[in-house]
Amino acid sequence: MLTIYVGMALTEAPEEFRGSFQKELKDALASLPNIQILDFVGLENGDEGQVYTHDRRCTEQADLCVFICDYPSIGLGIEIAFRFLTGKPMLCFARDGQRVTRMLLGMCQFEEIPFHRYDFVDEIVSLVKERLEYA
Repeated sequence: MLTIYVGMALTEAPEEFRGSFQKELKDALASLPNIQILDFVGLENGDEGQVYTHDRRCTEQADLCVFICDYPSIGLGIEIAFRFLTGKPMLCFARDGQRVTRMLLGMCQFEEIPFHRYDFVDEIVSLVKERLEYA
C-alpha cells in the first residue's frame, strides 16, 4: 500500500476550500487502488506541538506528497521544505489563475519538482496516477 500526504493552506484559506475541496480531493485520491491518505491534524485537533510532529512525520514518511498551493501558507511552505529535504517525490499544484510565490515556482523549476496548474480535482488525480505508475 502506498501512502499519499496532501498538504494545503488551512488557516487563511476560505471555508469552501478547507471543507468541500479538501474532502473531494482526498476522497478521489483514496479511491485509487492500494492508496492510503495520511491526514494532517487540521485546525481543531491537537496543540501546536502535535500539529508540528504529526504533520512533519507525514510529510517526511509518505511515498508521495501532493501540495495544493492555491493560498499562501507558512505551514505549507514548511511542509514543502521538509519534503524537499527527504529527496522523495512530490507534486505541487495551483488552480489556474491563482497567484503563486516566485520562490516556490523557482524551486520547482530549479529542482525539477513537478508544478501543475489545474481547474478540476480530476486533473490532480490523473497526474497523481500518472506519477504513481512511473514510481
